[in-house]
Amino acid sequence: MAPYTNQYRVDAAFDETIDAVTDALSEEGFGVLADIDMQAAFRNKLDKEYARYRILAACNPPLAYDALDVDFELGALLPCNVVVYETDEGETGVSVVDPRELMSIIDDDDLEPIVEDVANRLEAALAAVPQSQAVDGSPA
Repeated sequence: MAPYTNQYRVDAAFDETIDAVTDALSEEGFGVLADIDMQAAFRNKLDKEYARYRILAACNPPLAYDALDVDFELGALLPCNVVVYETDEGETGVSVVDPRELMSIIDDDDLEPIVEDVANRLEAALAAVPQSQAVDGSPA
């Protein structure tokens, strides 16, 4: 199975990583449309404890507009999710959806340049996060 995320370890505290990732995404034209705290959701809805785990729904409006102009149904695959979590070892991890893998299910050559742009911007954003290191062959 092909990996569908690019993974990073960040040598920084969880909250600092959220701020750094949000800032780096902003530098690449992405805003965070939603910030979903899964730890709080599981605690509140299931009365279960879970590691710190937040999903940042990142969107670059001009690129999303262009992509939806090519394929109106593409919205089912948007936005690009970025996950910040604490590992069992107490490290901070970041996983970013790989748009190339995600969009490979759509056979439309007109989307290719948009997908490449999104992928390159996401990779640049995560490479810019201070003390970020790619894991298992993910882009650095």
